[in-house]
Amino acid sequence: MEKDFGFTYKLTETGKAQGVFSLAGQKLPFETVNASNPIGDLLKAMVSLIQEPAHLWDEENAAAVEWYSDNHLLVLEFSSQDGKAIDLSITRNSAPFGEESEPLSLSGTIALEDFCLAIVQELDRLIKNIGLLNYAQQWQSDEFPLTWFLILKKYLIGWKRWKPSPEEADVLESEFMMILH
Repeated sequence: MEKDFGFTYKLTETGKAQGVFSLAGQKLPFETVNASNPIGDLLKAMVSLIQEPAHLWDEENAAAVEWYSDNHLLVLEFSSQDGKAIDLSITRNSAPFGEESEPLSLSGTIALEDFCLAIVQELDRLIKNIGLLNYAQQWQSDEFPLTWFLILKKYLIGWKRWKPSPEEADVLESEFMMILH
């Protein structure tokens, strides 16, 4: 099983985000646009992989998510035979109406907990820095998928993998204070 899975995600301008997936020394940069709900689709697929362990019934436990950009289509596919490790494949293809380009991909097998931890930690950092309201304003299509995020964070806490970040969350905390007052 490979280690060193990484994920970065940053909103770069209205309706666009950029980031990088990395696995065992391989890096795959990407850009995505708000033509879809990439973070929501990914988190929902991750939750279904955990909560609906099809492998227990000898069925395929797999999910696929498509992320769109102006020039590329990013396809994330992951499956698990045992609910502990996932086979991950991420491929960046030409967008249907974009210029033709050579497909890029990375793949490997990693622990499901490592995969979830990397994704949730990065998104935790993102919403602590910009807040839920700013996310919705900058993304301009979908709200941050808080329910799916919190479900995954709960699993990480239950697995004793979650360590609170030392980062201050002034923006996010002030948003929650508005709710409580």
